[in-house]
Amino acid sequence: MSRQYEKQTDRRSREERHLSVRAVHREQPDLTLLTELMIRFALQDLGERRVAESGPKIFDTSLEGKA
Repeated sequence: MSRQYEKQTDRRSREERHLSVRAVHREQPDLTLLTELMIRFALQDLGERRVAESGPKIFDTSLEGKA
């Protein structure tokens, strides 16, 4: 008992698709701001790596035995 194939989506095959390319001209990006952003990301990543590599540190701030 086999059923007849029933298409379930509206997806077209590659041969049926009509594609076009449209160029969108935009303003030049502000390279100073982009550079600053990349530096900030690099420093943030470096700081997170240092924290991860050093592991948890426990500082003793109690005053017991110090007088």
